[in-house]
Amino acid sequence: MAGGLLLVTAYGFVAIPLRAWLLGVDPALLAVITGSRPALVAVGATARVGEGPWLWPLLGGILSIVKFHWVFWWAGRLWGDAALTRVGGDSPRALRRITRAKAFVRRYQAVAIVLTYVPLPVARELVIVALGTARGRFRTFVLLDVATAAATQTVCVLLGAWLGAAAVVVVKQYALYAGWVAIAALLVMTVAAVRSWRARVSTRS
Repeated sequence: MAGGLLLVTAYGFVAIPLRAWLLGVDPALLAVITGSRPALVAVGATARVGEGPWLWPLLGGILSIVKFHWVFWWAGRLWGDAALTRVGGDSPRALRRITRAKAFVRRYQAVAIVLTYVPLPVARELVIVALGTARGRFRTFVLLDVATAAATQTVCVLLGAWLGAAAVVVVKQYALYAGWVAIAALLVMTVAAVRSWRARVSTRS
């Protein structure tokens, strides 16, 4: 399970510049690889004007957004609070966030699954780990997770279809600069990683 968490972390690192590039180059492929909501909005828009498919990117986007959730759920089930601090951090502020997440999840497990798809100040992965620590049924978690993913991802495609040509214009304009945006994202991530490494080295010494 530790290897699974490392794989998810590495995937997330690589996916950030990839998202920035593919959103302008091939939003359908981006939706399948990462489950990106902006990509699905673009998919709906291009499908509306007859410039691309929508069904297979939507199905791929549903599966993609849930693909690693089981790793976090099982991490919480197996490691308990240790998994929560590993994902959420161990600073005083992070511990307060973890405590609130645990309390909410234990009372409202089904609602918590739905809320992981709503932009909140608490990371989705932290809530999913907390769901694992709550000792709920894995089958129930998977069914609710996939159902909520299907509903929210479909809404994104429908939003793109409603926006239509206006969204397509934005995507095409963004495509002109997508490569530079991806390079900038990679540089920012590299600088942040180097600074983090230097901070750890100085702390140890």
